[in-house]
Amino acid sequence: MRVLAVSSPIYAHTVNAVPFVVGLQQRGIQVDRAMATPFVGTGGSVPGGRWDTGPVADFASSQGALREVSRRYAWLLEDAGRRLPAILELIESLRPDVVLTDSLGYAAALAAERLDLPWATFGDGPLHYPDEWTPPFGAGLPYRRERPWVWRNQVIQAASRGLIMRTAQRTYAEVRAGIGLPPSATPVLEAALSPHLHLHCGAPELEYPRQSVPRHVHFVGALRPPAPGSWQRPDWWDAVVGTGGDGETDGTNGTGLVLGTQGTLRADPAEVLAPTAVALSRLKLPGILTTGAGDPALLGGPGLLERPEGPGPQGPGRVAVEAFVPYEAVLPHTSVFVTNGGWTGVLLALAHGVPVVQVGRTEEKADIGRRVEWAGAGVHLPSPGRRTDPRPLVRALDTVSTDPAYRRAASGIAASLAGRDPGRDGAALIEACASRGIG
Repeated sequence: MRVLAVSSPIYAHTVNAVPFVVGLQQRGIQVDRAMATPFVGTGGSVPGGRWDTGPVADFASSQGALREVSRRYAWLLEDAGRRLPAILELIESLRPDVVLTDSLGYAAALAAERLDLPWATFGDGPLHYPDEWTPPFGAGLPYRRERPWVWRNQVIQAASRGLIMRTAQRTYAEVRAGIGLPPSATPVLEAALSPHLHLHCGAPELEYPRQSVPRHVHFVGALRPPAPGSWQRPDWWDAVVGTGGDGETDGTNGTGLVLGTQGTLRADPAEVLAPTAVALSRLKLPGILTTGAGDPALLGGPGLLERPEGPGPQGPGRVAVEAFVPYEAVLPHTSVFVTNGGWTGVLLALAHGVPVVQVGRTEEKADIGRRVEWAGAGVHLPSPGRRTDPRPLVRALDTVSTDPAYRRAASGIAASLAGRDPGRDGAALIEACASRGIG
């Protein structure tokens, strides 16, 4: 059996395919990987063929919820149109039994449909399937099932499909026609989700109840990115992580380590990390801030920060800034996770029983924060406040770090995630999907 894993042109989605690839290889299945030019070297030393599907056009991210989502999907579909010839040629050359892609992998989905191959998707974000009980994807609205709120969902869903996503829907139709596929009435938000098998990374406890979920949707747990082989603990590690102890709090400020991150898409530390640094100083909490795509120097790093107020770097509330620290190294010591809301980081935090403060409304991140809030495992904060006076973030961080109810809820989700494994469970389901074929 042979599987072709095709990644959408986003770094996180490319890396997130690795657990499934490794799980398939452990079952003796041949796996080839196809990815955009900038990411061909990602994913560690996982064996198997790697194929370059072409460059990636720039995308200028901006503030906003539905509008941001609309622009991102239009960009993805334009990219799919450019990437499709290479993927169609690759599939015809390799002749895989099944194609695997992520929930934004339009090019792979369309190519598999065009060549009549079974294909599977994995979801590394909120579940996209619409339901009148759930707020429309990208709106960042709270979950409410009372009749006035259901009407709200229906109205916004119709507006999203007919107006906000109109450009993306038109592009989707053009790309389909360009490779000889018939018109499709499937809304563009669900068009890249496989009708054969969808592996949703997460747990039911973190997803809104729906009237129905398709039978081919399976929850497979938290993605765990491959560990970097060259990372070593920095020299400040004991000074900062030591103040966080085992990640537990005693109900008072100044006892639990806080991990803050801005993710891989957004580079401006003023959005999340700078307000978090001030909040940590106000609350005298120790912390580690990872800038990802941003420059640690913009926050005074790398290394220990000189405190903007309060105790110095050797006093309570020591804070360090680095571009990268492995989640698995720091989360066992963490009391609260502050994040812009990337799904992989949120799931990993919850898998360790760590409650979450999600900050901001960019991309689909507010949808993620709302789910964490609904599950009782943290709070959603639309804005952190101004850098010099981040009172909303101070209050949120204080609440989550001192109220044990948040950690109890996070621990409950952790227990559910512990029984699931994307590599193990996903690989078995993909193999079964290939065996069934289409029809």
